[in-house]
Amino acid sequence: MRVEIPEDVVWRELDDEVVILDVVSNQYFGLSGAGSAMWRLLAEHGSVDETVTRLQEDFDAGVEQLRNDLEALIKDLEGRGLVKISTEAPAAPRKRAARR
Repeated sequence: MRVEIPEDVVWRELDDEVVILDVVSNQYFGLSGAGSAMWRLLAEHGSVDETVTRLQEDFDAGVEQLRNDLEALIKDLEGRGLVKISTEAPAAPRKRAARR
């Protein structure tokens, strides 16, 4: 499974937090701790499997727990329109953040 950030969603890292904004709906969402790490890895890799692998390097939790937590976050973000789930691989993962 792949996760894509829609074009109308921008985000920025502020200290240890990630702030996400849907510029069309003006919906704001913030993540901290493991949630912000998950977002950054999803934005970089797009792949749930790769994100879980990278999370294992930083968190003392089992693969199943990490995957369950990540999938719960993705479901929440998808419900808010902040990500799209795809079964197709994108041309190249990209990191996109709001400009100052």
